[in-house]
Amino acid sequence: MQRLRAMSVGEITRRVAERLGRRNEIANLRRISRRTWDGTFTEVPKLPRRDQVPPELCRQLAADAERLMRGEWDLFGWKCVEVGAPPCWHRDATLGVVIDPDIPSRKLDHRHLQHDADARTIWEINRWSEMTRMAMHSALNDEVHAIRVSQLWLEDWCDRNPPGHGINWTSPLEAGLRLMNFCWFDALVRGCNDPELARRQDELTARIVPPHAWWIWQRRSFGSSANNHLIGELSALLMAISRWPALARMIHPTQHLVKLLEREILQQFAPDGGNKEQALHYHLFAWEMCWHAGTAVGGFKAEVSELLTKAAQYCVDVVETPECWDFGDSDDAQVLPLPLKRTNAAAEFRGWLLNRADGAALRFWLGEPPQGIKEATRSKWLTHEQSGLAIWRDARWTARADASPLGLGSMAAHGHLDALHVSLWFEQHALIIDPGTGAYYGNPELRARLASWEAHNGPVPVTGRSTPQRMGAFLWAKHHGKPDLEISDDICVMSLACEGRRRQRAVHATQDQVEICDDVGLATSHVVTWQLAPGWRVEQEHKNSFVCHHPESIPVHATLNGEAIEQWELVEREASPHFRERVTTQAVKIIFRGTLTTIWRKSG
Repeated sequence: MQRLRAMSVGEITRRVAERLGRRNEIANLRRISRRTWDGTFTEVPKLPRRDQVPPELCRQLAADAERLMRGEWDLFGWKCVEVGAPPCWHRDATLGVVIDPDIPSRKLDHRHLQHDADARTIWEINRWSEMTRMAMHSALNDEVHAIRVSQLWLEDWCDRNPPGHGINWTSPLEAGLRLMNFCWFDALVRGCNDPELARRQDELTARIVPPHAWWIWQRRSFGSSANNHLIGELSALLMAISRWPALARMIHPTQHLVKLLEREILQQFAPDGGNKEQALHYHLFAWEMCWHAGTAVGGFKAEVSELLTKAAQYCVDVVETPECWDFGDSDDAQVLPLPLKRTNAAAEFRGWLLNRADGAALRFWLGEPPQGIKEATRSKWLTHEQSGLAIWRDARWTARADASPLGLGSMAAHGHLDALHVSLWFEQHALIIDPGTGAYYGNPELRARLASWEAHNGPVPVTGRSTPQRMGAFLWAKHHGKPDLEISDDICVMSLACEGRRRQRAVHATQDQVEICDDVGLATSHVVTWQLAPGWRVEQEHKNSFVCHHPESIPVHATLNGEAIEQWELVEREASPHFRERVTTQAVKIIFRGTLTTIWRKSG
């Protein structure tokens, strides 16, 4: 019922028709799979020249391929698991739970799987990024065994995932990510100029491409749930049609899809370049999909290209490296395995956009970045007002202040209750963090806690807030209004009106310290909880001060000032540095009325 309330009447009507159409889905997929098709391909994506490959990329690909072929995969870039060789395509490798592959997809609810299995974990190994990575190794290191293994695994995938059956045919975005990876995989295989590899690839292409493309188009996202999913689905179709032009007869001409994608880009990115989902990880995820699609079709119209350039600049401005802590939802997804190291992907994209050496691997695969991207001015607030973000950097401190709306559209699917939150980095080490996401379906209680007001450090009444309300895994009701944001005398001032009261937070950053002042009035006691990143240890120093220690940094001192500080204490809080990773960190919880000023400064 709550989900229906987030839809328009037109969307509800379309969803009823779409559900009824699923009754014939398996029969239609079988017909598509049996149909002879024209597999003529073009040079999309265009592969780079091998003589320009960075040597460290060849070495890293060789090491990665060796582990992948043994069945040792790093899920989400951090969780080492044994998936098998070939992988068990229907298994949550973190729990050992296998989902029945024979259930028709239309009868399978991927949101509620048995034994707390998480669909996102199963989908991770079905995006085919690892097969693309192995093919990259074969292409650049003259070792075709990895491609042969990859082809065998993809054949096994087709045998065990007949179209329309099992969990891997429940999400058109997941099918889109497979299709984007297969475009690159196909180009890498053909680039080896091996007749036997090409013959097997012809067979694989006929089994994979037509049913995937048709199904993505038929099941594409729409209405209140479009978000980054629709961008990914349309981007995949554009890449596939650009490589195999005959697909256009099954779906639509390229220009029609280009117009649809351009419309979504203009709807989902704010005029200042920020993604309206208010989830930093999904900003880069959506931007990369748009970049691949635009490259495949030869570019977008000027208005869209300019907006994507602003979105790239936003990424450079807002992402902090090397210890990247996102805001909003994050599931550590990647589109294509192009960075040198997945664990460093955000930093490598930032380096590529700035034409730096740490973006060399991406420059090899993707070519030149958008023109005009530049490093932000130091020791000055940089604002993206429509998106509600302000950033201040110098050689020692980085402060990121959040005055953003909850999220995109009526669902705000990937938003968190992080308005007025401030994240701090000291000497490139994350110090005060946003706690992360947890898991989407496997542990809903943890996810709800990490997205709550109390998990962020904006001032919250001790009695809590009842709005906005999470009504489902990707559904918020009773959204709060967009906070105000202004820079006055080099001070970032944010204010939020919620449940009839307005709270204000001012952030003043200098080379020596960061001062954060909260004004909540004297009527109600409020809580501010400063949660520290893993690796920091807190000790009380004096009555109203404490010191933070890190093994790789000089200490940071914090002083609490205010006439009505009722109490403060050291506590422990949960955090999720990566999807499905759960750690405990230290935090400082302060209860106060009126004003509270927290001053962070380097030791001495």
